[in-house]
Amino acid sequence: MPLTDDEIDGLDPAARQALIRRLRQGVVIDASLAAVEHRLRRRRAVALTVTAVAAALLVPWTAYLAVSLPDRYVAKAWALTWSGFDVLLILLLGLTAYFAWKRRMLVVLTSFAAGVLLLADVWFDVTTSDAGDLHLSVASAILIEIPLAVFLMGMAVGISWRVAGLLNAVTGHGGASRWRMPINAEILHKEAAGAGRHTDDP
Repeated sequence: MPLTDDEIDGLDPAARQALIRRLRQGVVIDASLAAVEHRLRRRRAVALTVTAVAAALLVPWTAYLAVSLPDRYVAKAWALTWSGFDVLLILLLGLTAYFAWKRRMLVVLTSFAAGVLLLADVWFDVTTSDAGDLHLSVASAILIEIPLAVFLMGMAVGISWRVAGLLNAVTGHGGASRWRMPINAEILHKEAAGAGRHTDDP
């Protein structure tokens, strides 16, 4: 219950000073929370704008490439193209192994990215193979690359779901569908702000 004027008037100087400190801490925490929420909203707006514009621009560009590119093309630096791609894939797989060994959340990013690169490798390997190598490309895709990509991406999604579920349980916001689960940053900041208030109580 809020304090009445009579109760405030009846406080001794030490109690009044304690009350003033608590009120000031509350103002600081509320201001900090408002600033964080403003930054989150701004970053979300920027992310939505950039990705929506990029997706919209890619539609006509993809249509243009589909009708304008030749069926055959002599590529330059073919060896460098594929070896550079494989170096990037090796780097991501190595980082995934390292982060998994160290139990770092960054494994979610590297494992999902490695899975996407493996699927891209399958696509370009199969579509650019000649008749003599096509069977080998399809076999390696079905037996190795696609299963590995599914494993890596499934691991990333599974870790994200489990962590989000734990956060929802901690903050008391559980029950949401996994596919509709919100980002917990704002909820966690509010919980931390509330915990700060209780911790600093005199």
